Amino acid sequence: MHPEPQDVSRFPAIVALLAVWLSATAPQAAGGGAAAKEPMFVPRVLDVRIEGVSLERIDVSMQMAVRASRNVTIRTLRFSDGFIDRIPVRVTPLDGRWPLRRDEEFVIPSRIAVTAYARDALGAASLAELIGRTNVDARAVVELSFDTPWVARMLRTATDVAVTEVAFKAPVPSTPLLQPLARLGAGVLEFLQRQAAPGLAAGPNGATASRDLLERFGRSVATVETGYEIDGGPAPGRRTLKTLGLWWTPSTLCTTREALEPWRYNAADASQLQVEGARLRDGGTTLQIRSASRTSIAVDVRELQRQLPAPHQRRVYSLATGEPRRMRLAVRTAPSALLCLRVGDDTGPAVPTASSPAPAAAFAGEASRGLVWTETVAAAGPLLTLRTPVHRQSIGSPLVTDNGVVGLVASPDAAWDARALAAAAARALRVARVSAAGQV
Repeated sequence: MHPEPQDVSRFPAIVALLAVWLSATAPQAAGGGAAAKEPMFVPRVLDVRIEGVSLERIDVSMQMAVRASRNVTIRTLRFSDGFIDRIPVRVTPLDGRWPLRRDEEFVIPSRIAVTAYARDALGAASLAELIGRTNVDARAVVELSFDTPWVARMLRTATDVAVTEVAFKAPVPSTPLLQPLARLGAGVLEFLQRQAAPGLAAGPNGATASRDLLERFGRSVATVETGYEIDGGPAPGRRTLKTLGLWWTPSTLCTTREALEPWRYNAADASQLQVEGARLRDGGTTLQIRSASRTSIAVDVRELQRQLPAPHQRRVYSLATGEPRRMRLAVRTAPSALLCLRVGDDTGPAVPTASSPAPAAAFAGEASRGLVWTETVAAAGPLLTLRTPVHRQSIGSPLVTDNGVVGLVASPDAAWDARALAAAAARALRVARVSAAGQV
């Protein structure tokens, strides 16, 4: 149960920014642009309202209408990797069956629910800085599934999901909710933010227990930094992705395949490489493993890529050009997406594990954010469901409790359990190191 609306004043900046994100995302999700053809879908926000506010979270909902350039029936709407500035937002998926007719606007009857967790806002961005801006950066991955012709379904050639990544600047509205905070001044806001952060990150057993977990498992956490170069296409240039990993033993690191080949999982990169004429530069990929407990390790990327198993992928449509084009995206929770690397011959015991999926903590991508807590439940096979989604930068982090490591984060709302980790570690890929400045 959320407090009454008067509690909105506790986090007015996030409330206002959520409304901005909702209203600005819909037109952009159509793939519109000066060079685009007639878009397949053009969504429009009809209204936005605040459903509930507490110290832990803010819930907002919106009603949306969609216009299509052809007759099509939408079955689901999903948003992932949604951000306002560096604050992640969670959008609940919608399932239904909504028939759209060419050039006719259809109002989706169910409201779309969006949640921002205060723990992520306080750890990821400065509220004082956001309030002082005239606009903010927003981005999200938008996914729509729709019915396909019966012949394609019979022949198993159907592609029924369209995916596009959107990024844009949205104006920060002038609202009475922001005026009291603006009068407080940046210094007071920063002080309040620092004071609130420890309480929100403390977890179910208090701040002392969280510090104990940080000290116990912190030296087993690594950052995997991957750099790669895309040539050609609409957005060439170098990309860098930081993902977490777990030192299972002193010489074996477990992480996600997304850390090693991020372009297979990123909708924008996949579209550029498969649809828009770009290519991955040969020899332009680097891989560094960094941790507080040891010196940095640079991995021989070419040797690693020769050993990688075939990835599990799904067929989707890219909407980047306005016209749907087929491409493939790798699946974050597939068995092939959990990988362990053996980078040396150091011996030592594996990290302690636990099988109980109780409330667990994940490490954040930025050290200043410490731990974030979630509730876990067993899902299909080796997967755990995270009832409270974690920050995007926690992917690859171990899930830890007082009893040990219970899993490894695979996506914002899923993790592999400890048994899957042990199995992956037993078949770890042996890779060679290169010099710290080496590039292969």
